[in-house]
Amino acid sequence: MRKTTHALQPDLTDYQKIIRLIQGLHHIHPEPMRAAHYQKLAAYLPYPPLEELEQRFDSWTNLLQEAGVITEGQLTPAELSTLNRPKPGTGPKKRWTVEQSIAHYVETYGTRVTIKRYSDLRETERRMVSSNTIIRHYGTWKNALEQFALSSNGCFTNEDCLNGLRQAADELGDRLTSQTYARWAREHHAPSLTLLIERFSSWREAVRYYEAHDFEA
Repeated sequence: MRKTTHALQPDLTDYQKIIRLIQGLHHIHPEPMRAAHYQKLAAYLPYPPLEELEQRFDSWTNLLQEAGVITEGQLTPAELSTLNRPKPGTGPKKRWTVEQSIAHYVETYGTRVTIKRYSDLRETERRMVSSNTIIRHYGTWKNALEQFALSSNGCFTNEDCLNGLRQAADELGDRLTSQTYARWAREHHAPSLTLLIERFSSWREAVRYYEAHDFEA
């Protein structure tokens, strides 16, 4: 009896995944898809954001050409402009890198990073890359967090916050202010300034509580 073997499917590159995505969408929408239409889909589905595609391929219509949806010279300049036009009110806004997006989250909420809370924060700061983009970069959310020495489990206790403040005070001395602490906390993956304010109502109150707690100890 003949034994059949199946060759392993090689992993696709990001470029190949994007091309296949656009080709698949073209099968569903035979007419060349407009950038604005793709934007609507990407807002609800785990697709790369339009800005990311434009950065990689220079323009939406260049991507359509790469995917074989349109050919060079097939459309007039006016038609190309229509395809490239994003949704009204979504003018170009420079997208942050993954590193900048994660840093903003840590500064806002601390080092416990869940997909839901990250996505909620992104609703207020659209320059952050999507959680799907982060997952595409690192394979899984867990891998991404490990890359930045973060976790989606656990949470800083009040004692953790005070210990972080104590360590910062030891290192910064008279230079300890809310601003210097915020920078120090980012560098040391310590409880963020925002978290201290959430827990103790203000920076001043956090320092007062730390000093009283330290004195009692």
